[in-house]
Amino acid sequence: MSQSSNGSAVVITTSTPSKFLEKIAEKYRISLLVNPIRSDIASDWNFALTATDASFVTVAHQDDWYAPDYSRLMLDAFNRHPQATIAFCNGTEHTPEGPRDVNTNLRVKRSLSRLAFGTREAIGGINDKCRLLTWGNPVCCPSVVFNRKLIPNFRFESGMKSNLDWDAWARLAMQPGEFIYVRTPLVSKGVHCESETSALIANQLREKEDRQMFDRFWPRPVAAAISTIYRLGYRSNRQ
Repeated sequence: MSQSSNGSAVVITTSTPSKFLEKIAEKYRISLLVNPIRSDIASDWNFALTATDASFVTVAHQDDWYAPDYSRLMLDAFNRHPQATIAFCNGTEHTPEGPRDVNTNLRVKRSLSRLAFGTREAIGGINDKCRLLTWGNPVCCPSVVFNRKLIPNFRFESGMKSNLDWDAWARLAMQPGEFIYVRTPLVSKGVHCESETSALIANQLREKEDRQMFDRFWPRPVAAAISTIYRLGYRSNRQ
């Protein structure tokens, strides 16, 4: 995750400390903080989000990759749109077999982002921000940079295991501030059969939570139909 910009810092946070993490932190001289509350994903992400006093924070996941220019290009976008609460970027995926730049899931996410943003880099209206989320969740969670100067009290909410990020974007969409979309692919998401996402798909919890999110935006019959089509994207997680 080496970055080309000066001033970027990495902090390792975990609720499951290990000798491996201690050695990594020592080797690269990185702070290692242990979440004393071993509860759920929301607890871990909230702990990571507040583990630094930095104004701009990314909650990076352990199996995702970042381009060297990630922090520089994302911060450049915030300089152009200082009233943005979050920024996210285009991304790709990688599996144990290697990288993949295009599949059904990525095509859908990119199409939804283009539909909402058009030619704009940032959108600020509630309707525009909600339109981004009504057909699915195109926001790559580990790509998101939070502007904590504008949303210092933001927290992920417990209760969901798969869609706590989609829920977060929906709540932020109702607040003042812009969403930024950087079209350059700067993050590669790790996809493998042992990932948390794959496990949630296998036990159908992902499907249940997707339906809950669509119910927020659409009448129930419409939400059911969209949810059925959205499930097709799950296939890209199966190895």
